[in-house]
Amino acid sequence: MTARQALNPSCPQCGGPVDVPEGVAYARCRYCGSESFVDLSGALLHQVIRKTVRASRVPGLLKARACEAGHSDAVVTGLKLFNEPIWEIESPDGRRMCISARPGPEGRFASVRLPGGERAFVEPEQRDGAAEWEEPELAPESLPEVAARATGRPVGVKTIRLIHRPIYKGTIRVSGKPSEFQLDGVSGELIDVDWPVQPSYTRRNKAWWGSAIMVLIAAALPIQFAAPAVVVIGFYFMWALSRPAAASGATP
Repeated sequence: MTARQALNPSCPQCGGPVDVPEGVAYARCRYCGSESFVDLSGALLHQVIRKTVRASRVPGLLKARACEAGHSDAVVTGLKLFNEPIWEIESPDGRRMCISARPGPEGRFASVRLPGGERAFVEPEQRDGAAEWEEPELAPESLPEVAARATGRPVGVKTIRLIHRPIYKGTIRVSGKPSEFQLDGVSGELIDVDWPVQPSYTRRNKAWWGSAIMVLIAAALPIQFAAPAVVVIGFYFMWALSRPAAASGATP
């Protein structure tokens, strides 16, 4: 059995089986007549999700998220649109799951959320040069094994699709420190960012206020009680400032 026959692609419009002749890029459904682009490396339906967030909106969205995280001086640089590959597996019972086609930070291929948005078929030579098209590093032959590890049970495979979803990547500089970010090109959701951590001076300010109040109280005391009160104030002040300060900052 060839790779084309094993993957058994189905029509994305009506769900009927699609016959894939050798040497063609488009296969026509014999039931509804729609055409689908087929990756000649293994009869894989290849789709791209249309972005709905324009690049001009990204800096504003990021600055709004930065303000919510307590950073008002955000500057976005190095903005670039990437079309990130995801394998979509459809099982014989109609269930679908997605596996990232590129390894994550730990070098593993993990299951990801099923992407939303309008899909379109695209040929490799028709790819838009305005975006960086990332190629899959996970071979389709390994998908059943990877999916089984992700779910803890065997996964039946009826259809495999290669989907590219739009992701904006770049650098956002806040408080003079750069951080890498990823933003969904369909929903505008901030996927990943590491905001710089800012120290919190809340405890120190409380120590100052507490010490000031205790000094006023000591000043009102008779002279024989003032010296012990000053000693207590000094020890309290040193103890409060020696404790580790809490850090503020949020990562969505």
